[in-house]
Amino acid sequence: MPKVTFKTDGKTVEVPAGTPLTQVAEDAGASIPFSCKAGVCVSCIVNIVKGMENIGPLTENEKATLEGFGAKPNQRLACQCIVNGDIEVENP
Repeated sequence: MPKVTFKTDGKTVEVPAGTPLTQVAEDAGASIPFSCKAGVCVSCIVNIVKGMENIGPLTENEKATLEGFGAKPNQRLACQCIVNGDIEVENP
């Protein structure tokens, strides 16, 4: 099973592949804030420290939101990420 490490919180959890990162964060009590959960408010932006290849491709909606916000290449919206392998995230 994939491991998700929340570097900011010092927590690592194992989850089934295909689990939304929002669910993982909420279940683990991670300090990632969420608001709309639709990929438009940017409140859940995270830095992907390791494992960018393990969270699936950007959707057009997420890409537009990140570009409009001026996000860095290693940043994603947690609400739009599906965990498919080991990842490490941190709050920006």
